[in-house]
Amino acid sequence: MARKPKRIQRSRRILGIIPLKFVVIGLGFCLLLAIAGGITFYFMLKPHVKIAATYDLERINDLMVPSIIYDRNGKEFQQIDIQNRRPASIDSIPLHFIQALTAAEDSRFFEHEGVDYTGIIRAVILNLKAGGVTQGASTITQQLARNSFKLQERSIQRKLTEACLARRIEKRFSKAQILEFYLNRIYFGSGFYGANAAALGYFGKGIDELDIPESATICGLIKSPNRLSPLNDPVEATKSRNYVLRRMLAEKSISEADCEKYQKLPLEVKRSRKGLDYVNQFIAQKVIDELGFENAASGGFKVYTTIDVDIQDTAREALLRQLKLTEDNKLFAKAGHETYAHFKETHRDAVEDPVSDPLSPTNRAETEVTSTPNYLQGALLMIDNQTGAIIAMVGGRDYKDTEFNRATQAYRPAGTAFTPFVFAAAFEKGYFPGSTVEDDYIDNTRVGIGGATGVLGEWGTEDSKPKFEGSIPAREALVMSKNSATVRMGMQTGLDETIQVATEAGMGERQMEELNSTYLGNNVVSLAALVKAYTIFPNGGQRPEGLHIITAIRDNDGKLVYSPPDPTKNPVRVIDEISAYQVHSCLTEVLSRGTGKDAFGHFGLQDKYAAGKTGTAYNFTDLWFVGYNNRITCGVWAGFDKPRVPVYFGAFSREHVLPVWVDTMNAAQKSFPSEEIRPPEKASTLEICRKSGLRATDKCYEQQDGNPPRYVRSTYREIIRKGTAFDQYCTYHSEAVDRSAEEPFASTGVRDNGAGRIDQTSLAPILPISDAQPVELLGPTLIGNVDPYHSVQAIFKDAPVEGEGTEEIRRATPVNPVAIGESKAVISLRRPPPIAVPSPD
Repeated sequence: MARKPKRIQRSRRILGIIPLKFVVIGLGFCLLLAIAGGITFYFMLKPHVKIAATYDLERINDLMVPSIIYDRNGKEFQQIDIQNRRPASIDSIPLHFIQALTAAEDSRFFEHEGVDYTGIIRAVILNLKAGGVTQGASTITQQLARNSFKLQERSIQRKLTEACLARRIEKRFSKAQILEFYLNRIYFGSGFYGANAAALGYFGKGIDELDIPESATICGLIKSPNRLSPLNDPVEATKSRNYVLRRMLAEKSISEADCEKYQKLPLEVKRSRKGLDYVNQFIAQKVIDELGFENAASGGFKVYTTIDVDIQDTAREALLRQLKLTEDNKLFAKAGHETYAHFKETHRDAVEDPVSDPLSPTNRAETEVTSTPNYLQGALLMIDNQTGAIIAMVGGRDYKDTEFNRATQAYRPAGTAFTPFVFAAAFEKGYFPGSTVEDDYIDNTRVGIGGATGVLGEWGTEDSKPKFEGSIPAREALVMSKNSATVRMGMQTGLDETIQVATEAGMGERQMEELNSTYLGNNVVSLAALVKAYTIFPNGGQRPEGLHIITAIRDNDGKLVYSPPDPTKNPVRVIDEISAYQVHSCLTEVLSRGTGKDAFGHFGLQDKYAAGKTGTAYNFTDLWFVGYNNRITCGVWAGFDKPRVPVYFGAFSREHVLPVWVDTMNAAQKSFPSEEIRPPEKASTLEICRKSGLRATDKCYEQQDGNPPRYVRSTYREIIRKGTAFDQYCTYHSEAVDRSAEEPFASTGVRDNGAGRIDQTSLAPILPISDAQPVELLGPTLIGNVDPYHSVQAIFKDAPVEGEGTEEIRRATPVNPVAIGESKAVISLRRPPPIAVPSPD
């Protein structure tokens, strides 16, 4: 016969020597303590019972109300589903999932009445042994009460209210109903609310299709959803799954052999993504950032944004249409790239796809992503110049395939779209658009793009057969996007100066390399940063401090819960207004005669005041166009998600992204009508010879073909900084031009005046100044009460010349560039004597 354990024998010996009366007294004392404790607990619990009674149990299955998004004009255009939820009935949930859930969270769920007192005692003992909190005692019903009525405070009072509420729930609903409410409400990490949404999100299948290991994985996430999410940490998710499997073994839900087999299986996740829009998710994240996740997830807010829904729709459609046209190009197909259509056909299995058209804003299909998309991508961003308000945003072709927002998250080489900042730095240093720079071959060892040998390529000209033109004005180098000339201008200015301007303009997100390749945009930049940087040109040298998309958030009662600070309060000064206008004047010519001239002639740009710059990166990997008017700036990018992959050889931005920009800017004309950007009042003007880039003389004419041939003035007026010394005159046209045969000035109406034919080339005209007359309308002419020579227009000459003829012509005064509103240089002419006309009588 087995002997009693020594511990029991010892206890009996001790009790045997204690007098009976002491045992009775002790038991009585314990009973009194229990009664006193019960009474105390009752009075402690009574107010919490009353509090628990105030909660409306009819709302226990009320799930999140979506927040509504409004555009800048108050038009409702989307809603925010912060809680990605797909409710499921209890009948569709397999038994092994319920077994995994109860094993992990509440093994006595079918035995207790909302509060597991045995579990509480067990948790207290285990926590005391561990010296800390390692075990919880909240039942599934208590967790449902906490999540349904937001009982998030960490206190004993909250726990007591929660326990009382759990008891009410158990009395009101069946165990099956409680399980359904619970599994449709709680959070399972990575944005998935409810077990069915988690099943679709992590395994690409409904909850009714989950096997035992998958069920154990999802049930193991409840204690720490984001940390244990298999998308965030597969290793920890596997450990959590295996713990649940062992608990299922302990509860005899699975056999030991199955437990061992399941624990050895790798964790395979097959995520599906919801077909939402990039701008929708960008706004949703901003709401979370401002209100906090818990508040944002409660829903019911009215979110007012800066988006213009009409421009947004046009931008998205234009981008998708143009990328399709690019894929249809024979050279694109020859490059062997996968197309969007081919990817959809061969790399995806639709779970539910009621709307397959990616242009549809209502496409909310759930699809199973089985491969990373490698098709051509694109992005677009339009902002308000003054405030940085986002007017339109397209982050990619299809959010269902990839949630990566290329408008804000992608960093790619800006290519020749960066070059305006090279010239901005040069103009800040004292150069101006008329300064000459050499356009000729340059050794690539000095630049290092695409190799360390050979000659630097000229892809920036957007022409497959570029030509070198020798000494050209800086204006020409920027307008025609000359790579070699741009690098030379940058080297004359200094790399530090260029990097400083670019960084202050907002492109300092990634540190720029101190290499000459920087001049041609070899450093990576986001579309958002580049678009913001371009605003310095229409803004007179300054940019908004940042970008924003939300103007106000109101709760369901209309109470304002968030408004952003004044976006115009702290503009960032980058360059002065004269440098900004000088660059702007060049970028207008990019569209009128430069690399972007197809904007007007071919693609139908309606904004006559627009300006912008094409941008092609080395080897045609990234295609850009960024342009603006006085109110808005818009940028477009196209390329592949994998860096350094060419679209195809000869894929220029003017062909593939400029049309998207044109369509979007045209759509914006109604809401943002543009006006001409005027030169700053501090600017001066100077007449420059187009051939030499030097100060013009009266001989700066070019012969045009014809019979007889004609001579045309080959000059233009340049904006310069007041006080700029520029005393070099044109030498290209220094030799006298024999015009006697063609008499090019015969139509000017010059008369003999009694002193023989006047040599007009020897006369120095006077530039009149008028406060009421814009500087660009000023022209060289003789003024006075009477013009005795009936001249149409005099010829400007920048040196004093002794006039010939009668006393009516005084010695000319040289006319230098002057600022608007300065002193008026006027020459007075004597009135010629009246002509005596004989009387007809």
